[in-house]
Amino acid sequence: MSSRKQWRLQAKLDRRFKSGHPWVYSNELQGSPKGVEPGELVTLSDPGGAFLAHGYANAHSLICFRAVSRVESEADAALPAGVARRIEKAWALRIALGFENTSCRLVFGEADELPGLIVDRFVSGDGKSVLVVQGQTAGADRWTQQWLEIMKGVSLEWDAIVIKNDSSARKWEGLEQQPFRIIAGSLSEVLLRDFSMRVRPGVTFHVNLLEGQKTGFFLDQWANTELFIARMGADLVSRAKAGPAPRAIRVLDLCCYVGQWSVQLAHFLKGAGVRADITLVDASESALDLAEKNVKHSASDARVTRLQGNVLKDLGDLPSQVFDVVISDPPALIKNRKDIPTGTHAYLQLHTQALRLAAPGGWLAACSCSGLFTEESFGETLAKAARRSGLTGSGVQWVTRGGQSPDHPVLADFPEGRYLKAWLGRVS
Repeated sequence: MSSRKQWRLQAKLDRRFKSGHPWVYSNELQGSPKGVEPGELVTLSDPGGAFLAHGYANAHSLICFRAVSRVESEADAALPAGVARRIEKAWALRIALGFENTSCRLVFGEADELPGLIVDRFVSGDGKSVLVVQGQTAGADRWTQQWLEIMKGVSLEWDAIVIKNDSSARKWEGLEQQPFRIIAGSLSEVLLRDFSMRVRPGVTFHVNLLEGQKTGFFLDQWANTELFIARMGADLVSRAKAGPAPRAIRVLDLCCYVGQWSVQLAHFLKGAGVRADITLVDASESALDLAEKNVKHSASDARVTRLQGNVLKDLGDLPSQVFDVVISDPPALIKNRKDIPTGTHAYLQLHTQALRLAAPGGWLAACSCSGLFTEESFGETLAKAARRSGLTGSGVQWVTRGGQSPDHPVLADFPEGRYLKAWLGRVS
């Protein structure tokens, strides 16, 4: 403890951190943050020298300190034993939320007192579980290097562990992107590249846990898919059965990745005796392969059309006003503050096109996972897209809003952790 570096906040610049925010910026410190190795443990004090937090530092990042514990006696908080305690606590929360036997996010960075660390737990239909671990910051990167030692202190069973430090966010911490590493377990690379994961009863997804996007699947959307299908489901079934003969429900899934939205829609519709005609759009051929496979597995009667392309450039080839449901769930179009103007325009373009493609009385699920794009700005952009599409007034009625699933908890004093926005609207 005595050899650990001590940093102090400047006078009058400690209010935000004392209010509960877990980050400190380099210009908030007394003196220079230089002289520490990336990820090195540091103790933070207030301007008068009183203890504030234990955490880790990175002088090469604008966010130079990330808090792990505000308890002075917990000096081992960022060491393997302390990290294990936090993972155990995170697992207890997921069990309380009902995720013990299904796939979920096990660790969500700052919300679980492990800043920069992401751990997703994927469970297969036969009960096999895989932990996919990502360290997006210097301190979290150190934890991934000690992962087997850390997991000795956690009462969580697993069949394989994959370290997947390939996030582009690592560059902001001066870290290189790395290829995946299977560090433990009995599951083969072949199985992990085509892992059959369970999210909800009756629905499975084939996902690539080694080379897929992020950790292999976007677990943050599962609650929104359930919520939105519950809201529009009865209307979709009624529309399909309204004429003299039942018709298929036409779904457009933009940036479909492995088909999360389409699979669950097709599964619901099949259970109601309605066929789904699904158009999958994505830039990745391998993602389209998995999406088509997943839709067919969930609803064998579904008709699938594929379009490989850029949603900001290639949607003009699709006929307008023909889809009963349009899903717009793009990757983050705003990654840093300088991207806000161009990213906002991209969201406007995309959702203007999405509204053009929705049939009268159809539904639009509009999403953004850009943390720097506020809920207010997202709403303003959707309103502008509606005006551009000639849908003024009640032309689009937004009936439900969602956020990230409960296995991605948020802290009230850490707005950066609330990143996912999802709006469901009906197009008049």
